[in-house]
Amino acid sequence: MARHDYKFRPEPRWESGFFVPPAPIPMPKPLDDWSKLDTFDSIRAMSKNPILSTTKASTTENDVIGKSIGQTIAIFTSPKSIKHVFIENAVNYGMHPIRQSLLKPALKDGLISADGDIWRVARRALSPIFTPRHIGEFPEPMRRATESMLPDVFPDGQIIEADEGFLKLAYAVLSETLFSGEIDGNLNDTLRDIAVFMDALGKPDPLDIIDAPKWIPRLSKMGWRKAVNRMRAQIRVVYNSRRQRIERNEDVPQDFLTLLLTTKTSDGDPLSADQVEDQIMTFIGAGHETTSRALTWLSYLLSQDVKTRDRFETEIDALDMAQPTKSWIEQMPFAMACFNEGMRLYPPAPFISRIALDEDKIDEKIIPKGATALINLWSLHRHESHWENPNAFDPDRFMRERAKEIGRFSFLPFGVGHRVCIGQRFALQEAAVIMAVIFKKVRLNWIEGEAHPWPLMRITTRPQETLRMQVEHR
Repeated sequence: MARHDYKFRPEPRWESGFFVPPAPIPMPKPLDDWSKLDTFDSIRAMSKNPILSTTKASTTENDVIGKSIGQTIAIFTSPKSIKHVFIENAVNYGMHPIRQSLLKPALKDGLISADGDIWRVARRALSPIFTPRHIGEFPEPMRRATESMLPDVFPDGQIIEADEGFLKLAYAVLSETLFSGEIDGNLNDTLRDIAVFMDALGKPDPLDIIDAPKWIPRLSKMGWRKAVNRMRAQIRVVYNSRRQRIERNEDVPQDFLTLLLTTKTSDGDPLSADQVEDQIMTFIGAGHETTSRALTWLSYLLSQDVKTRDRFETEIDALDMAQPTKSWIEQMPFAMACFNEGMRLYPPAPFISRIALDEDKIDEKIIPKGATALINLWSLHRHESHWENPNAFDPDRFMRERAKEIGRFSFLPFGVGHRVCIGQRFALQEAAVIMAVIFKKVRLNWIEGEAHPWPLMRITTRPQETLRMQVEHR
């Protein structure tokens, strides 16, 4: 095998009684030992599939600092350094230009891509929407949307594209909670538009990686604007209709759109139309993709580990669905452990990147001004010093006493610090409801002879090829 062969895919295996899914083999050389060919190979990996640029050192050592393409790159894996960079001295680390070049064009000033005062105003305004009181109002519409979609998305006996099925399902759930399903347009057309902009914006262009002048066209970024414009046009129609109904004192659904329209900034002003539009685009891009991808990977892992699947299904079958929907998550600890273990192995958003605004020092390590500060969740979640048998599917590591052993900075699927995902409670509640409704009635079986899925990063971690599975109604 070549030093880093993009076509080589290790076979899945069983190790010490645990299923180990196929994953890219990390680059063996440390950054400081890279040749020009290694650097070129890394650029190619980043633009093709950023997960492929993971180095072996970032899964075995405490922090990796080196130079590539004339830039200092610091990959933080130690709890002390992660806490310092993303909490204690976060003011010194701004949004990375490559990250912003990916997200800003489509999401504009949405909460993920906004920075500085714009972000602070939006975060303060949106925080009350994501309190437990409001989040507790959404599980029931989540349930209704999931139940209505189940027959079409998971028809008994059929071979389906599981990844596409979960995308449809998660979007239907999100649409119901965002704007009570009032958005017009064909579901398949909307999902195609989402796929276009997620694919185009989800990988860094080689010219951005080498910090080439902005006036040079980025060919990999062509073709997404029409899709984004169509999505924004749909949001504007619903926004205008809802705003007019509120102004006429009509009864309106108490969904996210209504909460956004009635929330106030710290100055007492309502959010502008552009602000509401940017936040909904962000919720669609970040919320629907991440949950659906996590559920896709979980369905694959359960299809390979039948013993774990049996235990998972036993817990789901025992769930008292007559209880309030918001209480289900507390009744399914093992299912949630499986979901968390799936996010550990396949982090929905694998990279957290910042740029050092000024020189910094951690112990004796100097972080120069302009350095890239990075948490590679793909490697952090598989780091040998943080996890026992790190590449194996072992949901029990998130159960009972073992869960207490997980370090605060070892498992970060929702980010870390003051920019931690504001929708974390929403996402976990959504996952619990979907799992309870779907897997109480449906089993997704592996099709013998199919190629095992290969992880591909396009903002989120998804299967490179569609994941075909056979539906069995239980």
